[in-house]
Amino acid sequence: MVILGVRIEFYEKVGAVGEPSQNMVGALYRDHGFRAAGVPGVGELFALTSLRVGPRQHHIGVDFTGQGPFLPVRLVEHYPTPMDDQGSAPQWWDRSAEPSANVVLHTTMTADPVLRRKMMERFAAPDSGWVGLFPRQGTEPSELDELWRKLHDQGA
Repeated sequence: MVILGVRIEFYEKVGAVGEPSQNMVGALYRDHGFRAAGVPGVGELFALTSLRVGPRQHHIGVDFTGQGPFLPVRLVEHYPTPMDDQGSAPQWWDRSAEPSANVVLHTTMTADPVLRRKMMERFAAPDSGWVGLFPRQGTEPSELDELWRKLHDQGA
């Protein structure tokens, strides 16, 4: 078993695996949030049902683009744990004592404000472990950043 983190990056237009996606609108990530049989490689499929927060019926209607109930892995970021001469993580190491990897997924976000709010509520739920990163527009928060902060602060 391996420990995985996941970052879901939202784009206006998603390119094919190996091609760039265009106009990032934000991301959600959860470090060390998953256990898996192995680290998936780029192009392998990651089950969306593993990402959901809340009951299965709430997953229906969310505008994830992918191959059925899967998204292809776009990037794998490895986090090996350094060891001292005794095989332990050194004191300066501030991450998990277990090695991990993050998989990066690309998708679009629905334009429907009701579905977008419903999707964001699940990820912003208390104790979900997810963090939202939505770019600001100049000095002002973007609409998605405001929505995330509102839902997260309310404990959706």
